[in-house]
Amino acid sequence: MKGIKFLRYLPHYLRKKFKEKIIVIESDDWGLERAMNIDSINFLKKKYSEEKFTRWTFDALETNEDIELLYEVLGSFKSNFEYPPVITANFVTHNVDYDSSDDLKFIPISKGFNKDSEDVRELYKCGIENNFIYPQLHGFSHYNLSELTKYFYTREGQEAFENSFFTGSTTIKGNLKFLTGELCFMNKDTKIKESIDELCKIFNVESETIIPPNYILSKQNIDDLKNNGIKMIQSSNRLVQSDGSRYSFPYFRIRNGLVWSVRNARLDPHIDYGFYHDECINDIGKAFDNKLPAIIDFHRVNFSGKFTPLYRDKTLSEMKKLFECVYKKWPDVKFLNSSDLNKLIWQQETR
Repeated sequence: MKGIKFLRYLPHYLRKKFKEKIIVIESDDWGLERAMNIDSINFLKKKYSEEKFTRWTFDALETNEDIELLYEVLGSFKSNFEYPPVITANFVTHNVDYDSSDDLKFIPISKGFNKDSEDVRELYKCGIENNFIYPQLHGFSHYNLSELTKYFYTREGQEAFENSFFTGSTTIKGNLKFLTGELCFMNKDTKIKESIDELCKIFNVESETIIPPNYILSKQNIDDLKNNGIKMIQSSNRLVQSDGSRYSFPYFRIRNGLVWSVRNARLDPHIDYGFYHDECINDIGKAFDNKLPAIIDFHRVNFSGKFTPLYRDKTLSEMKKLFECVYKKWPDVKFLNSSDLNKLIWQQETR
C-alpha cells in the first residue's frame, strides 16, 4: 500500500523546479457554442426542470460585451507588470451547423457562427494583437464525434437539434459524461489535424499545447498529437485515460515526447465551486513555495454572460481582486501563456 501511495505522488517529487515566479492562466471552451437562445434554455427547462440544470446549461459562446469587459480588466494591469496578465484561450474550432438538418455538419470558426451567436472573431484577433489572449487548441467539437453522430439520428437528438441545443442533455445533472471523450479511444473520428489546421487558419498560430476535452486522453492518440505539432499537454494532473486511470508522468518534464503540465490553482467563483480570488492566491503561494509555476484553471463559463451577466460581472470583479493581490505580494511575477511556458521547458531540457 505504501508503494502505491508513493507512486501517486511520484510526479510531484520528480517535477522540474523553477527559480522565477510564473503565472499561467488557462481558459477552456473558447469558441464553443452551447445554447443558441433563451428558447433553447426553456426547452431544457420543460424537458428536465431547472433543478437539474448545471452552470454548463447557461454556458454560451462569448459575446462582444463579455470579451470587451474581460479585456478591460486585463488591460488595466498592463503597466503594473513587466509581463502583464495574458490568458491562454483554448479553442474549440468547429460548432454544430443548425442550418443543416439532414446530416450532422459543423461550421469552422474561420467561417463564423450560427445566426443566434454574435460574431466575435475580430475581437479574438484584437485580443491576440494586444497580448490579452493567446489561442491554443482544446478540440474539434468538444465531444466524441462517433457517439455524437449516432445521437443525431435518435429521436432525442433530433428534438434537441430542432431546439438549437443539440448537446443540451450533456449539461444536466447526472448526465455530464454523456457524449464526452473527443480524444478517447472509442472515438474513431478525432479530427486532430483538422482542428489544428483550423486554429492556424484563423489566427495564424500553431498550437504547441492542448487540453483534451473533459480531461480525457487515450494513449492511442498521443502519437497523433505529436505528429501534428503538439509538444505539451495542459493539466496532466487532472487527465485520465479512456478507462479512467490517471497519468503519472513527472510534471513539467518531457515523457513520451511531450511535456506534462499541471493546473495547481483555480479561479472559479461559482456558488457550486467556491474558488474565489483569496483561494486562488493561496494556491499561487503554495506553487511558488514549491518552486513551481502557478497555473490557474479559469473556464470560459465564468465570464460567459449571454444568459448569466451577473455571474460574469462577479467573476471579473474577482479577477481584478486577484491581480491586485498578485501585484501586492509578487510584483516581479511573470504572466506567460502556455506556449511560452512550453518553450521555456524545452529550452531547459535540451540546452
